[in-house]
Amino acid sequence: MLKDPEKIFDADSAAVRGLISTRNWEKLIERNKIMCIHDFVKNEIPFGFSSRPCQPASAVLEAGKASALNKCILLKTLLDACGVLCRWHAFRIKKELYRGLLRSPAYRLLPETLISVWVEIFYEGQWLVADGVLLDSAYLNGLKERIPPGAAEYIAYGAGIYLSGNHADTWNGKQHNYCQRAAIVRDLGILEDLEWFFGEYRQDIRKLSLILPRHANKIIQKIRGHA
Repeated sequence: MLKDPEKIFDADSAAVRGLISTRNWEKLIERNKIMCIHDFVKNEIPFGFSSRPCQPASAVLEAGKASALNKCILLKTLLDACGVLCRWHAFRIKKELYRGLLRSPAYRLLPETLISVWVEIFYEGQWLVADGVLLDSAYLNGLKERIPPGAAEYIAYGAGIYLSGNHADTWNGKQHNYCQRAAIVRDLGILEDLEWFFGEYRQDIRKLSLILPRHANKIIQKIRGHA
C-alpha cells in the first residue's frame, strides 16, 4: 500500500490535471470552485468499493467509484490542485457503518472499530466539514427508504447519520455536511503529517479489504435503484 503523499495525492498526474482543465475549475470564483469539486466527488464518483481501499487520486478517477478514504483522497487532491485550503481529519468508526454490505462471515472478521477520515475546507474564515461527499445523492435517497420512521440515527450500509435537525449533505459554504458522524467512536484530530498517517494506519486501512467490492457494489446498486 502506498504511503507517500506525493504519490497518493497526485495532483500533477495527467488524469487530475486533465479533469481540472476540462471543467475549468481553476477559473471559477472560490465558492463555485468548491461547490463544483464537491458535487463531482459526491455524485460523479458514486459511492462504491474498489479492489484497493487506498488509491492515488488518478486511480480513483479511473475506477469511477469510491468509498470514504478514496473519496477523501480525491477531494483533497482536487482542492489542493485548485488552490483551496483544506485539511485531513481522522477518526475511528464503529464497524456497524458497513453492516449490510458484507456477508456475515466477513462482517464478523472486521475489527470493532475502523479507521476513516473526512476533509475540512476553509471558506470565509471557518473550517467546514465536507463529509457529505461520501454518499452520492441517488444512493442516499434510496437508503432513506430503509430507515425506520422516528429513528434518531442510522448506522449501516456505509452511512452513519443523525436524523434530527438540519444536516445538509451538499456543500453550501455555510454549514458542515456529514455522512459518517453518528458512527464515530474516537476522534483522532487534524493530521498534518500524512506520510505518518498512511504509515501508522497501514494495517488498519488494509482491513478495509475485507469488504469485497463485487458483493458490496451489488447491494449498493440495488439500493440506488439501478439493479
